[in-house]
Amino acid sequence: MKNYHMLRPSDIKITGGILGEKRRLIAGVTVPYIGNALCDEVAGIRKSGSVENFRIASGEVRKEFHGLVSQDSDLFKWMEAASLALAQQEENGFLGEKGNKETSRNMGLRARLKELADLLERCQMKDGYLNTYYIINGLKHKWSYLKESCQLYCAGHLLEAAVTNYEVTGERSLLEIAMKYGDCIDRAFGAEEGKIHGYDGHAEIELALYRLYEATGMDKYRDLADFFVEERGKQPYFFNQEKGNVDVTGNLVYELKEDDFHHSQSHLPVREQKEVVGHAVKAAYFYTAAADKARLSKDEKLYEAVEGLWEDVTEKKMFLTGAIGSSEYGESFTYAYDLPGDLMYGETCAAIGLFLWGYHMLRMDTDRKYSDVMERALFNGILGGISEDGKKFFYTNPLEMDPERCKKRKDYSHLETERQSWFDCPCCPPNIARLILSFNRYMYTASLGELNIHFFASSAADIEGWHVEQRTEYPAEGKIMLTVERKGEGKGRLRIRVPGWCENFIIKADGKKVEGTLEKGYLLMEEDFSHKKIIELDLDMPLKKVYANGRVKSLAGKAAVMRGPLVYCLEQADNGELFDLFFKETGKLEMGEDGTVLAEGYRMAGPGSGLYTYQKPDYREENIRLLPYYRWNNRGAGQMRVFLGERGYLNGSEDKR
Repeated sequence: MKNYHMLRPSDIKITGGILGEKRRLIAGVTVPYIGNALCDEVAGIRKSGSVENFRIASGEVRKEFHGLVSQDSDLFKWMEAASLALAQQEENGFLGEKGNKETSRNMGLRARLKELADLLERCQMKDGYLNTYYIINGLKHKWSYLKESCQLYCAGHLLEAAVTNYEVTGERSLLEIAMKYGDCIDRAFGAEEGKIHGYDGHAEIELALYRLYEATGMDKYRDLADFFVEERGKQPYFFNQEKGNVDVTGNLVYELKEDDFHHSQSHLPVREQKEVVGHAVKAAYFYTAAADKARLSKDEKLYEAVEGLWEDVTEKKMFLTGAIGSSEYGESFTYAYDLPGDLMYGETCAAIGLFLWGYHMLRMDTDRKYSDVMERALFNGILGGISEDGKKFFYTNPLEMDPERCKKRKDYSHLETERQSWFDCPCCPPNIARLILSFNRYMYTASLGELNIHFFASSAADIEGWHVEQRTEYPAEGKIMLTVERKGEGKGRLRIRVPGWCENFIIKADGKKVEGTLEKGYLLMEEDFSHKKIIELDLDMPLKKVYANGRVKSLAGKAAVMRGPLVYCLEQADNGELFDLFFKETGKLEMGEDGTVLAEGYRMAGPGSGLYTYQKPDYREENIRLLPYYRWNNRGAGQMRVFLGERGYLNGSEDKR
């Protein structure tokens, strides 16, 4: 079992490609937009009240708390994203260019982060407690109703923001606030007598405490995280013992009644869990933390338990786009192979959670079963959550959309027909921002003797004595040019992921073809890298039709189109009405110059009169245009589909084409 440390954002600089463009957009447009929204400075959108709540808690403003009990976390996630945006601007050489618009933006972000850190310091209680809902409404109820009050969840996002801010800026002000709050939590929770033997209903504090431990080296944060991971699920159930709802109903995200608390993965200790159930985001965050415990403790049994849960999700409960969470009720998993593309939930934050969980598994085991899923989620379920202008977002991410159905049927009303400028629960916008802006740190894992390349993007990195550069237009094409060099003498071990979707590839080192050895989907090269090596990887990326397991009832007889990691979809804007279209079973798929795909298909022409008839429908040949799923819904509301039925017959005679 390996123990690769998390890389700093400054270690890797992304210079181009889709991810380079998205990172510049998010740093330059999305982060300022979200910051303004949290400060209630954007006209025409729902009031956030997030920053105002801190002003109320500090005593500067006299008002009532506004919003949900999870509200503080939105600001903390934004502070992490804003810190990463500073690093992104430094990557692009914006610092030091006097009068440059990006330099001014950088200074504005720094100033706002400093202002908000000062505000947090003014709000923080002497014992370190920092939660605006309970500071405003009465500290006598703090640490009550942990099942739904999100107190430790919010704290976790503060800790993560503080660690990232410290990594990027070197400043300790936010880190000191977070450590003071961490100490407060440590005094309140634990196995010792007199402490609370419980945990939050929404996992997050656990993984954040591990990050704080690795940033500071202070064992107490790791010990507390260990306690939270192992305590969850023990009987008697903590949520049956704790003080319940105290006048917070109107500010809750939701309140579910249950007997065994599976919604928060609290029904069994993690080592006894065999199936992933409950809230999809909570699950992904909790298992990310459990993976950290396994890694830091070198606990093979715990790793095996979390690995089994990963396989349960990715082999039985994950949508083609890397989205997870089948049901709107409780934003939850349901049962194996229940993957309804039209009714699904697929929260953006859940795909982000799956990505993070996969990365923390990669820190122990270099296996493409983790990195392949991460890539699938990134390019589809996560990137699809933000518009091309960087100011609109999806909370839910279906594989099929019919705006009329969503408008007129209550059971579909949870689906947004267009990306939204803001939400009552705006967790997804800052979460997308912080994930995309931190993507560079997930591209590699490394030690002095090993370099593992998980993802491809034009970039340059200096990590653990390795220097590596990538030149590529991936995923638009499969050619990746790598320049690799390592300080020190002797052999080093280089692993390069060959994605599971790639059936044929060619790799050359200094112009000579390399056979290499595939280990868990990674091509292993073991040699002396003290002199610069040029490695060319050419991944074959044909267009392919994809079919679901036969047990996925909702997708029987249907196909989707993929190229590399990208899932494609149809939009009404290109094809007219979608629900009478079918793929031609043996039809051609062709790549267009604009990144779209043309597929041969049929359009059904049903009888023109009568609700039902004995007359068989006719079919005519028709070309179908598809575009990458992450690009859908940038031209207004309309129908969208990822999966279509296939037909091998045309008007009764077999289609021989």
